[in-house]
Amino acid sequence: MAVSLLERLSFMKTNRKKSFSHLLFFLLLLVFLALFAFLGIRSFYRANYMPEPCTESADELSNPYIGFYHMYGYVLGSDTLSNLPAASDNTASDSDAKNRQGIVMLEVNLQNFSNEDLSDSALSQLDTILSAWKKHGSQVILRFLYDWDGKAMETEPQSLEQILRHMDQTAEVVNRYTDCVFLMQGIFVGNCGEMNNSHYMSDEDCTTLMHHLAEVTDPSVFLSVRTPVQRRKILDSSERPTKETAFDGSLSSRLGLFNDGMLGTANDTGTYGDTAASADTYRSAWVREDELSFQNELCNFVPNGGEVTLDNPLNDLAHAIQDLSRMHVSYLNSEHDPAVLDKWKAAAYKDEASVFNGLSGYDYIERHLGYRYVIQDTDLDSSDFQIQLENVGFSVCYRKLDLQLTLVSSDGEVFSFPISSDSRFWIPGTTAELSVSLPLARLAKGSYTVYFQMTDPVLQREILPANTFSHDTHGFSIGTLEISKLY
Repeated sequence: MAVSLLERLSFMKTNRKKSFSHLLFFLLLLVFLALFAFLGIRSFYRANYMPEPCTESADELSNPYIGFYHMYGYVLGSDTLSNLPAASDNTASDSDAKNRQGIVMLEVNLQNFSNEDLSDSALSQLDTILSAWKKHGSQVILRFLYDWDGKAMETEPQSLEQILRHMDQTAEVVNRYTDCVFLMQGIFVGNCGEMNNSHYMSDEDCTTLMHHLAEVTDPSVFLSVRTPVQRRKILDSSERPTKETAFDGSLSSRLGLFNDGMLGTANDTGTYGDTAASADTYRSAWVREDELSFQNELCNFVPNGGEVTLDNPLNDLAHAIQDLSRMHVSYLNSEHDPAVLDKWKAAAYKDEASVFNGLSGYDYIERHLGYRYVIQDTDLDSSDFQIQLENVGFSVCYRKLDLQLTLVSSDGEVFSFPISSDSRFWIPGTTAELSVSLPLARLAKGSYTVYFQMTDPVLQREILPANTFSHDTHGFSIGTLEISKLY
């Protein structure tokens, strides 16, 4: 019995050793296979990326939502509508396309219906106006008003309720054109709709009107008020949107500014005040420096634009560039003030290190209104393709763009890869680091042209970078990728 027991114990130990050996073998095999899978991919191919030079361009770019705008006026209830544009012609020249597809401002006068609802015919006219500009390929800044002659107190409705009703009616039409209407200015009241000299400019009335306009219009449409203090009063706060709250559809995330006294005087012709900024003074108009600091933070998330006025040292070229940049201005009136605009055209931008050196001041400002993206570098790190892109414009693009990297083989096979990055947060003066992982091991050996493309999904329109890359239907050619198989 004792011998038999010892034999069994010995047998069990032997089996354990064998089992352990088998287990160890399988574990080592798994480790080997994992290393083979991890390292083997790198052994099977070699990828060599050759970037195109990232040369910055000083050219004017035809990009949406930004630039110098033209203004057109319409009176609802009139016998005819003039100034309606022709539909977009895809066969037109590039210069014609640029003029055709830019940002425009439409002023729609409701004075024929001051004390009654808009008629079906008037609403049909509004639909015709917006439809024409949509077909034209333009992006619309829209302002409803009751006055063009500085007599709003005489031509506005006699009740707040009538204005609210007009907001209800017009919103039904506007909401059908959210792919065309970019932003709305004002709350229908004031001389020329500029929120001044009106029966309805009390804090309570302004707040009621703006909150109602926000409620009845689509959240994708930006809204705007004439002065920073009006925004603070309407929201009862000096808080600015943050990266976490921006673009969430709330009134705070939609409410920007329009300044039609820009650079006109030390207080921008009544836009600013004489009170220092503090937590307790947000319902007062602050001094210029404090209001510029306020806009510098606010307008990274909501649009700011308007028109310059009154030739004076504040709008001399160097000072104008500085303040337009701080305010993050994305659009300006192309016709007013001619004295200021002509001064910019006569002045030369001077910076020997800049591609804009020697360009007229007007052209420099035009090229920096809104966003302007310069691709600074492209690289392939292992299987990660990287793009460094700097925003050299005055503002962000307030619409999120679709980003795509495309590889096209020498025999025409196309491989596209979306890039994850929120372009709305590409803050002016900063560089965005874009990256996308490429399945290089699964690509056949050969040569691939690498393209980068930015597209506005609302307009289905490509966004142009400020570089000299060649372009075709896949986007801008930024380099060449050579893949060779080792075995």
